Amino acid sequence: MKYLIIGTGGTGGCIGGYLTGGGKDVTFIARGDHLKAIKENGLIIHSTLKGEMNLKNVKAFDGGEELGKFDVIFLCVKGYSLNETISIIKKASNEKTIVVPILNALNAGEKLSEALTGITVLDGCIYVGGYISAPGEITQTMETFRVVFGARENAKVDMNLLHKIQLDLEESGIEGIISDNIRRGIFKKISFTSAFAATGAYYDAAAGEFQKDGECRRMFILLLKELQKIAIALNINLDNDFIDENLVFLSGFSSDTTASMQKDIKTGKSSEKDELIFNIVNIAEKYGIGVPNYKKIAKYFGYSKSSRMFIQRKELM
Repeated sequence: MKYLIIGTGGTGGCIGGYLTGGGKDVTFIARGDHLKAIKENGLIIHSTLKGEMNLKNVKAFDGGEELGKFDVIFLCVKGYSLNETISIIKKASNEKTIVVPILNALNAGEKLSEALTGITVLDGCIYVGGYISAPGEITQTMETFRVVFGARENAKVDMNLLHKIQLDLEESGIEGIISDNIRRGIFKKISFTSAFAATGAYYDAAAGEFQKDGECRRMFILLLKELQKIAIALNINLDNDFIDENLVFLSGFSSDTTASMQKDIKTGKSSEKDELIFNIVNIAEKYGIGVPNYKKIAKYFGYSKSSRMFIQRKELM
């Protein structure tokens, strides 16, 4: 099968890099100095699972070219860049293409499905730590590498194709899981990412501060408890060990790991605070749920009535 990776950051670089290393047919969409380095030197992954991966002759483009058609498209961009990818997906797809969004957003699959009529859009999430450590290089920061994907509610998909994707992932060293309740799976993953990113950015702290008793760990747990209340309002049944499960996952991070949102805020770049902090507060307010800790952090990062209205406008785009 032919794979297209849109977004060659920590997430897309790891997925595409492992698939390439596993002998699969992979094309990458990247940009700027990162793209230039990949074209010139290939893609380098400093992997916690496989050691140094130096992938030569990688197919990488900026998305403006004619790319041909692909069987599977992994969309691995930041939530605020979602709309920019629609035109690339359309020209790279046919009626048999499957699109798997791997974004830090609760309704990415729904938005894409509305914009991509006639194209099969799944929902998905990922458990991996990774970031661009230099142009053309990805550093993976944890030993867990799991891609969870599945059909959205009431959507029809070719399960044989999903099993082929799962097999390709497994053969490449990625744990691939086909979920029969991907809505719950995404909420669980976004919960971890949101609580980790919000706490880390608020305290300017890395994973090591979460992994020991103290203020960061307590805030992380408080945010997870507020997310549990939101899940109930959304009719999402979480596991009884939801918090313990997140703490176990957290323990697998290297002590210097920080969320990409935290890195972006610290360097003054566009960040996913709308998706990972402000939108959580919006949902809570919609359902009349008290989330005092999320509100405190949201206010610290500039959340206001005007920002709430801006996010709502984006949701309608």
